[in-house]
Amino acid sequence: MTLHRLLTRRFGPLSPWAAERIAAAPEGQLDLWLDGIFDATRVEDLLGGENERH
Repeated sequence: MTLHRLLTRRFGPLSPWAAERIAAAPEGQLDLWLDGIFDATRVEDLLGGENERH
């Protein structure tokens, strides 16, 4: 998955919760996250925290 690959390249290996959130996200959400990847300073800034729901 493109977002997973780009986030791993930028921030290092993803935590299980982040990988699961990406895998379960609808296409529209993935597009929003891809658009925000350049502004995020951490994975949590982009995807929310481990306990946050999207």
